[in-house]
Amino acid sequence: MTDILTLDNAVGIIDKAMEGTEIVPFSFAEVTAESKASLDISGSRFRLGDEAQKQFSELINVPFPYVKRSPADLVALNYNFQIAETPARSLNAVMRKGFISSFAETDIPHVGHAEVLSSVAGAIGDDISIKRFALNDSGRMGAVITSDEFNFVDHDTPFYGGVKVKFSDTWAIHPVVEAYLEREWCTNGSTSQVANRKFRIRGYSHDAIIQQFAEFAGMASKQIQPMFDGFIHLRDEKVGNVRETVLRICQENKLPDKVFRRMMEYWGGDGFKSTFPRPEDLINSPTMYHVINLFTYVGSHCPDMAPEHKEQLISIGGNNALQHRERCDSCGGRV
Repeated sequence: MTDILTLDNAVGIIDKAMEGTEIVPFSFAEVTAESKASLDISGSRFRLGDEAQKQFSELINVPFPYVKRSPADLVALNYNFQIAETPARSLNAVMRKGFISSFAETDIPHVGHAEVLSSVAGAIGDDISIKRFALNDSGRMGAVITSDEFNFVDHDTPFYGGVKVKFSDTWAIHPVVEAYLEREWCTNGSTSQVANRKFRIRGYSHDAIIQQFAEFAGMASKQIQPMFDGFIHLRDEKVGNVRETVLRICQENKLPDKVFRRMMEYWGGDGFKSTFPRPEDLINSPTMYHVINLFTYVGSHCPDMAPEHKEQLISIGGNNALQHRERCDSCGGRV
């Protein structure tokens, strides 16, 4: 993950990292699995990267946990059985640095990382910068595009907002374009998805997909100021029973009990307390501001929680700031 970048800086990193990328279409009639980590395609042997191994197993309906713990020859046997079932099926192999880094469906257009980033940046304005930029060998990119108008200062800490983007040029993950707000003192991030819109790729042209990125970015950028205002407003709402309130929010969002228990461990920890100028307020005068900060703090910092649960905690933070509901002072339930 990099520090602050200009758009040109980020495009330069993308060009260097993705240099030599080649899209190789193939049908299953041309494929023989040699092991969990290599395929023979039309007589040529290709090594699969870690991401491609997981992706291929999921594409042909072989559970990846089984693949990881099974001998290579047994995996190949299962793969070849599944491959033989659909010989007419086609995929694109995405070649990078001499191996298959990922796979892509043949009926979805290829869209470049720089195109996506430029489209989102253009929807926000000319004077932008890029934070939290990351790009891996399999083509997964993450970034927050921000500008000075999304910088906020509250009496206890500075915040910055922006539009968060997650994208894979093989569509291995569904694209994400959403409002982002970070409390810089503790690097707590919160997000809020664009309401009542679903990003669509299947059946859309290359240009239509790029246009969607711009449209979603424009809508997300309009949520940043309201998200900050709502977040600060939470200071005024006292919480009588922190444990019950956290539990209710977890239950409403169908989070497992282990996530709730882990969160309550953080509530009493020195790390979380240190993110407030008056940590004694967590005990003496807790508010929804403290409670929602707990969700974003654990989502941003917990090293041993499943990534999907961390993302959900971060999203809960943003959604509660934008669409806050009054809660019972004793049980934490919605009023």
